[in-house]
Amino acid sequence: MNHATVRVYNNDSIEVVIVKEENLERLIKYNNENRPGCAFFVDGQCKQNGYLDEERIREWTDKISKMKFNLSVSRIDFLN
Repeated sequence: MNHATVRVYNNDSIEVVIVKEENLERLIKYNNENRPGCAFFVDGQCKQNGYLDEERIREWTDKISKMKFNLSVSRIDFLN
């Protein structure tokens, strides 16, 4: 199973990464350790707020819920 992850930067730019189940925890850990200022969403659920306040988290949760993701292809097969 693949998961849609969305990293939201403080300037509202985003990065979408489709990741396999077996790599999800490593990507979450990577984001927590190396991108602490970014909000991080997995399958529409916020896992890390970063610098975004609660209002912006709610806004992004709504925006992400309306996005369509192609989950058929993982963009990251492994992380070092």
